[in-house]
Amino acid sequence: MSSFDSFFRAHGRDLTAYLRRRTATEADAQEILQESYARILGYGYGDSRPPEVWKSLLYRIATNLAISQQRMNRVRNVSAQCPLDEVELPSDTPSQERQIAAEQELALIRAAIEALTPKCRKVFLLSRVHQRTYPEIARLCGISVKMVEKYMSQALASMRGAIGSWP
Repeated sequence: MSSFDSFFRAHGRDLTAYLRRRTATEADAQEILQESYARILGYGYGDSRPPEVWKSLLYRIATNLAISQQRMNRVRNVSAQCPLDEVELPSDTPSQERQIAAEQELALIRAAIEALTPKCRKVFLLSRVHQRTYPEIARLCGISVKMVEKYMSQALASMRGAIGSWP
C-alpha cells in the first residue's frame, strides 16, 4: 500500500488544483478527489500497469465525476441556492417596531372607547367584545334595534377617527 501512498502524494496536489477549476467549491473538489482515489483502488491499483496509466485513469475518473456533479447541480439548480445559515428566516413574532405600533394603536382605541357616552360604550362592548347580536343588545339595554345601530355607527366613527388621525 506504500506505493499507493506515494502515488496519492505525487498526484494529489495537482489533481486538487485541476478539480478546483472544474467545481463550484473547495468541498466539491475534495469530495471528487477522495472518490477518484477510492475508485482507483477499486480498479485494482498496483497491477502490472505502469504509473502513467493509473495517472491517466485517475484524471479521467475525476473529470467524469466533476462533469456528473455539474449535471446534478444544474438539475438541482444549486447556483440559485445559498446556505441556510445565510438566510434570514421570517419569524412568527412581530418585530419590536410592530409591537410598539400595536400598543400605541390599542391605547388610541381604548381612549376612543372611554370617550364614548356610557350607553354608546355599553352597546359597542356588547357587540364587539361579548359578540351579541343587535336584537340581543336592544333587549339587554331596553332600546330599539335602530338605536343600537345608531350607537354602533357613532362608536365605529369614533374608532375610525382615532385610528385615522394616528400616523
